[in-house]
Amino acid sequence: MNRLLVIPPLPNVLLSIQQLMREEYPDIPAIAELVKRDVALYTLLLSAANSPWMGLVKPATSIEHAIMLMGLERIYTLIQSMAVRTSFSGSDLKQSFWAAAIDVAGVCSDLVKRFSGLDDSKAYSIGMLHNAGIAIMMEQFPEFKGFIRTHEYMSCDKLCVCERKEFTTDHYLQGALMASKWNMGEEVSLAIRCQPIAKKILGGHKLIDENTSTYLSILTLAKHVSAEYRRYWLIEGDDDQLTQDTELALDYMHINHGDFVEIKEDLLETYMNKLPA
Repeated sequence: MNRLLVIPPLPNVLLSIQQLMREEYPDIPAIAELVKRDVALYTLLLSAANSPWMGLVKPATSIEHAIMLMGLERIYTLIQSMAVRTSFSGSDLKQSFWAAAIDVAGVCSDLVKRFSGLDDSKAYSIGMLHNAGIAIMMEQFPEFKGFIRTHEYMSCDKLCVCERKEFTTDHYLQGALMASKWNMGEEVSLAIRCQPIAKKILGGHKLIDENTSTYLSILTLAKHVSAEYRRYWLIEGDDDQLTQDTELALDYMHINHGDFVEIKEDLLETYMNKLPA
């Protein structure tokens, strides 16, 4: 039986922005003003918009500027994703945990545009929330921080089993429930939820809809890229396991392994070149 945990509610700023976006001609200054009222959200949004993964030629200097450069729909996805982080401002998680989430989200967005015709905004949301359930678990189980430290190099499937045995729920489910509660869509929620059974899905031993399988493949590849430059990785620290999952994802997507290595190197070079000195 799954234990019911408290999922952070959809912030009022997102509800207000959603209402404005339903209008035939959304009021851009009003949307920008709503974001600016939340200093933490405003700062995170501009940082995410100017991430190397977003591919902006010139940095966005304001919310209005970011909307002009990226479009309102894409900016809303960033606002929604950054609001996830601000919802856990009091949690005992390292800065690098959220930095890695933003990077995985950006790589997901990049890869989905390269290799599929799926929604890059959904891919970004999946990357941002793929481990958000850890924050939920840490807020409600004081012992979860120690548990994660003990089990940090365990594969997703084994970790899920251990979490369920210890806490009668798991962080993949909690992240999926948050995505659902925040109206991110069924594919986003399901891709987050299915991480522990990714090998079965990508290996053809368990069937889910094709779009979700593709998003799950993209997430797997993005985590592989992230692991190349993030020394701190809270969960997927087993290099052999990561390599196996990556190979399954590449085969599922019919991507040549050599081509992916070149793309990964290009992504990493782009990222490193744009890091502040």
